[in-house]
Amino acid sequence: MQAKDKFLEKINLLILFLILCISHTIYADDIYKKVFNYNNSLTNSSANFLQKSINQLQEGTIYFGDQRIKISYTKPQKLTIILSEKKGVYINHELKESEFFLTKKSYIKFFFDVFYNQNRLKNTSIKHLNNQIEIIERIQLDKAFFDIKLTYEDDPIKLRRLKIISDNDRIQMGFFDHKKETVFDKKFFSMIDPYLN
Repeated sequence: MQAKDKFLEKINLLILFLILCISHTIYADDIYKKVFNYNNSLTNSSANFLQKSINQLQEGTIYFGDQRIKISYTKPQKLTIILSEKKGVYINHELKESEFFLTKKSYIKFFFDVFYNQNRLKNTSIKHLNNQIEIIERIQLDKAFFDIKLTYEDDPIKLRRLKIISDNDRIQMGFFDHKKETVFDKKFFSMIDPYLN
């Protein structure tokens, strides 16, 4: 009789464990879906930001387009960065110079995966607590490591913070004043050098 009771107790614990695992998986899928749907809704929107690094404070606006991101710094100097999944352009308006670069082999690729690729988003680590959703990733590029954390406010969901930590730098961006824009003109995200003669 005791063996039967122990067997039933083990079966009950196993069933409880399976139910907890299944409910956790369903809950995690809901969080991933919520984040992906929100990221998808960022198309044709903007947010102001403050960016702090080890020795500088900057501010500006980030714009989300269809498969493009534009970051316009207004203070302390006027800079623009336009990003696509494969390439980007850095424009220094004071010097009237532009520099093109590949984004595929930089941590910028992570952002395109998170914002535009649902399958990649599901492979990231997500924490959900205290009305916040955090996406955490550690990326190695050549011999350098980057720890990246995107933080969303939950209910209603909003992108609030980005933190990138490497051996040489620590960058934090805080996002506020989110706006839904009308559809951006195609030229708004153009990577053509504006100072090309």
